[in-house]
Order: sequence, then C-alpha cells, then structure tokens
Amino acid sequence: MLISLTSSSGSPGVSTTALGLALAWPRDVILLEADTLGVSSTLAGFFAGSISPQNTVIDLTPGQDFEEKLLEQSIPLTDDTEPLRRLVPGISNPLQGRALSSRWDALAMALYDLERAGIDVLVDIGRFHAPFMAAPILKISDVTALVLQPTVTATVAAKSTITHRRLAESGDIEAPALHLITIDAPDTYSESEASRALGQPSLGSLPWAPKHAAAFAHGRPRPRGFDSSSYIRSLRSLADSISTAARKRRAAIQNLRGDAR
Repeated sequence: MLISLTSSSGSPGVSTTALGLALAWPRDVILLEADTLGVSSTLAGFFAGSISPQNTVIDLTPGQDFEEKLLEQSIPLTDDTEPLRRLVPGISNPLQGRALSSRWDALAMALYDLERAGIDVLVDIGRFHAPFMAAPILKISDVTALVLQPTVTATVAAKSTITHRRLAESGDIEAPALHLITIDAPDTYSESEASRALGQPSLGSLPWAPKHAAAFAHGRPRPRGFDSSSYIRSLRSLADSISTAARKRRAAIQNLRGDAR
C-alpha cells in the first residue's frame, strides 16, 4: 500500500507520526521522506545525526530492479529483519526540491507498484502547500492522511486546505481517500469534533505524550513502560486502521478498473 501523511500548516507532528507508524507497521514498510522544505528529520532526530547517508530520495531512480535498489539505498530503522522497516532519507538541501519536481510522477508509480513485492510505503509529504510538493504521490496514494493538532487556528487552516486541495477532481477513481489523524494536544477539538468540523473521516488519534513522542522526534531515552504505553498502543491501532483502509481502497479501485495489478 502507498500511504501519504501531510499537514496544512505549522508543525503538527507529521514526521514523528510517520516514523512512529513505520515502527508499528504490521507488514514490511519503507518510510520515505518527501518533504521538500528541509533536511531529514529522522536522521537529525531519531538517529541524532549519527548517520550520514550515501543516498537520499533524490537518488532514487525508478526502473528495472527498483525494489532491489530501494532496499540497497535505504537505511534500517531497527535491527530487526522481520518485518522490514527501512528509511529513505529526505533531501539534504531545500534547493534540491526543484530537481525532484520532475521525478515525482515516475517515482509515484514505482512506489505504488511495490505492493507486488509485499512492501508498503509511508510517505512523509510535509506541508501540503510546500514548493515542489510531491503531488503525484498524493494523487496516487491509497490513503492520504492530514495530520493535525486541532486547535481553532489549525482547523481553519485545514478547512482551507481541504476545500482547495489540488489532488484530483471529484469523482476521479484515483482521487485520494483523504482522512484525518488528530493529536490530542491540550485545548484542542476532540477527534470526533475535528472530523465533523472538517467533513472528513478520521483514521484515529494519538494521545498527547511529549516524552514518548520525543523518543522518535529527538532520539531521547524512552520513558519507563514505553512499549506498553497508551501512545504506542494508539500507534499500533492507527497503523492497523490505515493499513485496512488502504487495502480496501486499492481493491475497490482495481475492481472499478478491472485492473489486476
């Protein structure tokens, strides 16, 4: 499955959520950083700058043996080999965003087809309105999730993004299934309130747990009881929810097309 995570404004936790989902994912998964505004948050945060990658997303070349090359050029997120959890780091310089803009179409199709190899892809798109955004990946994704901490300001911004999104025309069978992922920060709308206000279904929510999230965002020590915490349980539940929604959507689209991809 191909799943994209994006945001409408600010820093709602897209990268941290994407990484957490990759580590909780039920199948083999690649986390691909496609944010065109900055350097790899996973390398800087989760790995605390300890890794200097030889390849980033700009080095991916769709074509023959794409799966093999992808695995060679990506970085393991854990020492475990099953399930597979690997990272394709984002660009090292925002100026590389322009060069990526001509490659998104081919890369989107190659990532979509990794389903044949049993590999799912989580894409950290970054901010929705960023220059040279990976719009082709958004368009072809099985599920697109808008991540937000639903304050009044963030909800208004999200409403504008949803209203004017440049993903696909209504009625197109490739139009992304846009869902919400809410983070229950203090003084925010609840998951159900945000879903009603924005008119979009929710995939789930994550509890407000700064110390737990910091283990992913900044590579800080994991608090006691981390693996059994409500934060990790919520990530696992959210990963299952997204995976199920993506499978159902791809099956429905393939049935409409009569496509046996």
